[in-house]
Amino acid sequence: MISIIISTRKDQSSLKGVIENFSTTIGVEYEFVFIENNGKYSLCEAYNLGVEKARFDYFCFVHDDILIKSENWGNRLISLMESDISIGLIGVAGTKFKSTYPSGWGQSPYLSKFSKGHIFSKLVGQNENYFDFDKNPTPNKINDVICLDGVFLFTKREIFQSCRFDDKMLTNFHGYDIDFSLQVYFKAYRVIVDRELLLIHHSGGNYSTQYTLANRLISNKWKSKLPIATTDVNLSYTNLIFLDWLNWYYFLITAFKRKLHIN
Repeated sequence: MISIIISTRKDQSSLKGVIENFSTTIGVEYEFVFIENNGKYSLCEAYNLGVEKARFDYFCFVHDDILIKSENWGNRLISLMESDISIGLIGVAGTKFKSTYPSGWGQSPYLSKFSKGHIFSKLVGQNENYFDFDKNPTPNKINDVICLDGVFLFTKREIFQSCRFDDKMLTNFHGYDIDFSLQVYFKAYRVIVDRELLLIHHSGGNYSTQYTLANRLISNKWKSKLPIATTDVNLSYTNLIFLDWLNWYYFLITAFKRKLHIN
């Protein structure tokens, strides 16, 4: 019932731990769709190719360096989507506010209160670190958000009738998650974080020049619709613009200080 789509440079013998982990935790019929990708495809191209090869109607786009702690997660995510057909995309972390500033979902401290979800991170040779993005001491299990972190994205074939990863604009390995989330959201589907889904990511992320470029392209593509927040946060237009301005201010000051330090 679920096609697990992974773009990877690794051979399948190196992915034994990932394969075993998914196989023992998913709880439903599944298949792996590996896209061997030693730089041949952008991540958008690889994921779109994975959808073309997938046999099932639910898609799980994941990095090749995660392990899932939750049991029977496949049943849970399918049940969520079948019980509410307005749900179009599910992840483990995201934000209820997306600024016009070209950044990922993790924005300035001024917007951290809008972050939702949690995740474990473990780098080679280091201990596990737990990151809980919710500021609420008793967070909801389900939170509506604007966009998600691409470490784990769960959706259905129906979404691809109107949304695809933008492989024409995004030609590297960044931005695919923000742009796809915005596509789904602006097609009037719910984009949600499920806190009952918990995973370990064996990476610290890669915030390169390509990352910055991708975010600029996304901000330009969606500039007529940003900034935006989920309706349940009850922000007036004035407050929305003010928070957007604060986010810009933070990053501009940070960049200015960095330049002074370099000089």
